[in-house]
Amino acid sequence: QRRFLESLSAYSRKFVTQLKKPHVDFVTGLSPVISIEQKTTVANPRSTVGTMTDISDYLRMLFATVGVAHCPYCQCEVPTRSPHQMLERMLSLPEGAEVEIRAPVFKYYGEDWAYLLDDVRTKGYRHVVIDGRHQDISTEFTLDEENDYQIEAVVDRFVVRHDRTNRMDKQILAALDFGLLIGEGFLSFHIVAQGEKAVSTETFYRDFACPDHGTVMGEVEPHYYSFNLPSASSSCPTCLGLGNYRQVHPNLLVPDKSRSIRDGAFLEAALRYDKNSWDGRMLYSLAQHYNFSLDTPFAELPDAVVNMLLYGAKGQKIKIVIPPDATQGHRHAGSEVGFGGVIPRIERHYRQYRKGGTFNHWMEEYLKKVMVEYTCPDCGGKRLKRQRFLVTIGERTIHDYGELPFEELIDVLKEAPIPPRKAAAGQQIVNELVRRLDLLLHIGLYYLTLNRPSATLSGGESQRIRLSTQIGSGLMGMLYVLDEPSIGLHPKDNVRMIETLKHLRDLGNSVIVVEHDEETIRAADYIIEMGPGP
Repeated sequence: QRRFLESLSAYSRKFVTQLKKPHVDFVTGLSPVISIEQKTTVANPRSTVGTMTDISDYLRMLFATVGVAHCPYCQCEVPTRSPHQMLERMLSLPEGAEVEIRAPVFKYYGEDWAYLLDDVRTKGYRHVVIDGRHQDISTEFTLDEENDYQIEAVVDRFVVRHDRTNRMDKQILAALDFGLLIGEGFLSFHIVAQGEKAVSTETFYRDFACPDHGTVMGEVEPHYYSFNLPSASSSCPTCLGLGNYRQVHPNLLVPDKSRSIRDGAFLEAALRYDKNSWDGRMLYSLAQHYNFSLDTPFAELPDAVVNMLLYGAKGQKIKIVIPPDATQGHRHAGSEVGFGGVIPRIERHYRQYRKGGTFNHWMEEYLKKVMVEYTCPDCGGKRLKRQRFLVTIGERTIHDYGELPFEELIDVLKEAPIPPRKAAAGQQIVNELVRRLDLLLHIGLYYLTLNRPSATLSGGESQRIRLSTQIGSGLMGMLYVLDEPSIGLHPKDNVRMIETLKHLRDLGNSVIVVEHDEETIRAADYIIEMGPGP
């Protein structure tokens, strides 16, 4: 290692800690060393057995290659098409035919219809289709938050012209690309006007789209199934790929209900009464508006007041009244504002913090005090957007594959249905998956699943996973150092683990094992016993 550092330029060595020279003149014949320790601490909450072994990468590639897409509305099978193929299909219509291109709009946890429509507006769209009816959203209108709606953004309208130009084609392809982003990989096509020759919708949709909804899925890419990038278009937007979501628990906000609001009933970081702060003015104004006292113990406040403080005034406007002893904020007196509640405010800050992708120690400690961790209400702990589970192989989603124990997964993969036209590429990926899973089976990890979080692995399991990865890499001429690889292993699987170590040796490597297991010691080529001495 020191000799490698000395080979770097003087400028580069400035950024590296220098190593002391050993008390020898020269050493030859040393192999590069890889130490595989019993490491149980995994800092990354997104790390799983699948990401540790790289098997998830191959599984994502398999789904992108041979996966079957389904309509988000009726679950029927739909083909995947590139934007160029979509354009060619539209151009097959008679001259003068008009096609409307729409992108489905999906609602996620915590979003209301008003927010969803605002988001569509900010992306440049002015017309949507709500339950089959066209609506101009450039003017204000409201939807009932208690109802469910099927909303599609109108991406573009295309009139078939056989004398079109390249510029027109590029504009349409750009619209299709952007529409696929809005529609989470889906678009729908609707004939709104016939051309010189009438064409039935059924004929247009045949072998191209869902016969009932006109839905087509764009090309599936491997990154569609990656939850490791919170900002990507694949991870669940609610939990950002973690599988869990924090929600405020009311009991944590008010740890001592015998106190009054003025005396600090709320956790100070969440809500504090200070006559010169905005929160203080708002609390005083709420007390005047709803006729309650800030000096009443929290446990004795009416349920309606507690609910209002926690969840908001539900659209009511509160007139700001300045506390009598306040010295600041008089310019706000008389203004009318809404009060959203303590819990929605904290959860809004939490969502903004998570979407920022940064780590703040103070924020993390604060969130632990007021929030409880639950399974994500949007993805159900599956880490990906719901739309990603509309692609299946053999009626199983990528999450279903990740939940299967390795000994079952390897059999399912061998029987996976692969279309004949994709057999060459698909079978090659399956063979690599089977090879890597077979290595894990041979070291006794047949019971693990790809979705299992790395933080739940024991030291021995983690070490054996890294050992299988090294064998899969096929490195030669290396020196491996392992610390008790048999720890936590059932005696019946010990033989498999020993065979794995021998296989690593037979590849042309040297393997040093610190071990107390008698069976492993007897299988060694050389034994060095170290003890306290006489």
